[in-house]
Formats: sequence, structure tokens, C-alpha cells
Amino acid sequence: MNEKIFTYLNNFTLQNELFDTIVVFITDWLIWWIIFGAVVLLLLKKITPKQFLKIIFYPVIIWGVAKVIKYFYFSPRPFLELENAKLLIEHGGNDSMPSGHSVLASALAMATYLYNKKIGILFFIGAVLIGLSRIIIGVHWPLDILAGFIFGIAGILILNKYLKKI
Repeated sequence: MNEKIFTYLNNFTLQNELFDTIVVFITDWLIWWIIFGAVVLLLLKKITPKQFLKIIFYPVIIWGVAKVIKYFYFSPRPFLELENAKLLIEHGGNDSMPSGHSVLASALAMATYLYNKKIGILFFIGAVLIGLSRIIIGVHWPLDILAGFIFGIAGILILNKYLKKI
């Protein structure tokens, strides 16, 4: 199923130059727009330092833990496993699981959602777009993205619950 979903989504590449450009933009830049949006939200809402810590620093912690996991867990990317995979960007090969982009985007979305549901939902939409783009461009399996979402969301909920005194 993982391979079928990957192949279906990855086959959209190299069909339309505008589509490919948009997908690469999403994969390269949307995460930065979400981070920028979170910072703007924090500044406009005049939040406390504690809230700032939870919305910005907690996702970075979760992302850092995911990076450590990726370092020790060998997981080849689709373009190394499938000869028909289409790759739109240059990328390293054996650290596919979990998707770091999905971990960070979903963690930022969840952390924001806990304080502002409307903006959090917008960030979740952005996280889904980022996840889909990572599959379409050929650098992640669907399960990498799903694992990233679960890791990012669960990580925020766990930190939020157990570090309440911060």
C-alpha cells in the first residue's frame, strides 16, 4: 500500500512544469511560512514567554528528537528503492523515516492549535500540503509522512502535559 500510494502521487511529477514548481515551492518554503506565521501570531496576540516557549521551542525539541532517530534508523528513501521514482530535488538517501518536515510542521500546527484553533487548523492544512509535496517530489514514503505527523502531534501533547510547570 505504501508503494502504491507513493507511485500514484509521485506520478504527478514531470507532467506540468507549473505544478512541479508549485510542489517544490511548497516543500522548500511552506514550512518557513508556517514558522513565520507562528511568530507573527505570538507577536500579535501578546502571549506570555511560557506560551512562546510552547509554540516555538517545543516543536524544535520534537524535531530534534526526530533528527536523532533518523540518524540511527536506516530507512532508504523511495528513489533508492524504486527505479521508476521521479525525483524533483537533490536529497540524501537513508534517513527517510520519519519525515522531519512533517514532524516540524505538525508539531507547530498542534502547538498553535492548543492556543488558537483557527490558525492551528490553517497550519495543519499547511502541514498536510508539505507532507503531500514530500511524497510527490519523490523523497518520502507515505508512511514516513504519517509517522512524522504522529510523532509531531503526540510529542507536543506529551510535552504539553508533562511540562506544565514550565
